[in-house]
Amino acid sequence: MKSNLEDFVSVHQREIRSDPVFRVQVQRMCQLIGVDPLASRKGYMAELLGVGDFYCELGIQIIDICVGTRSVNGGLIELDELRRRLIQRRLKGSEPIVEDDIRRAISQLKPLKSGYKIIDFGKRKMVQSVAREMNSDFSTVLTLAQYTNKFTKEDIRLAWNWDFDRIHACVNDMLCLGIIWIDEPDDCCEPEYWVPAFFHSNPN
Repeated sequence: MKSNLEDFVSVHQREIRSDPVFRVQVQRMCQLIGVDPLASRKGYMAELLGVGDFYCELGIQIIDICVGTRSVNGGLIELDELRRRLIQRRLKGSEPIVEDDIRRAISQLKPLKSGYKIIDFGKRKMVQSVAREMNSDFSTVLTLAQYTNKFTKEDIRLAWNWDFDRIHACVNDMLCLGIIWIDEPDDCCEPEYWVPAFFHSNPN
């Protein structure tokens, strides 16, 4: 079976590199029969698939984008926004990329121990690029902001009936980490807290 798969990959090598959907399907076939083309960059199947260098290059570009936007978004970037930036950055004629490619490239960054992973906040898929644990209070508050991109302390209290100290501690920590920004329009209005990582799109 493995031999037949290698023959198939060899014949369809060009299509695998140029068609991201076909590439995902072939890699899933590999997984079903116990072949991991990413186990070694220099592995025979990785070489045939052309995925070793592809995911290495994609991983480097992901790091570059995440580091470059960290001062703005606190180390959280929406997966769709990351994909859009990757497409803009890649050379004309480069292999097209899909979400599955980004997920595989990020999985190859684990040895760096730099915190790269994909996490969900409601319907939003975010890429975290800092080595920290996203505590449950952070996740809960970000889920609250998934449709409006913002929230107030009163929103949190009404949604979950948290006490003042818990709300203040959570919001203050998120501000310090750069995950949220504060907007204080005037003395008579309650401050609003915005999530910059959510600015580029809204969930369906």
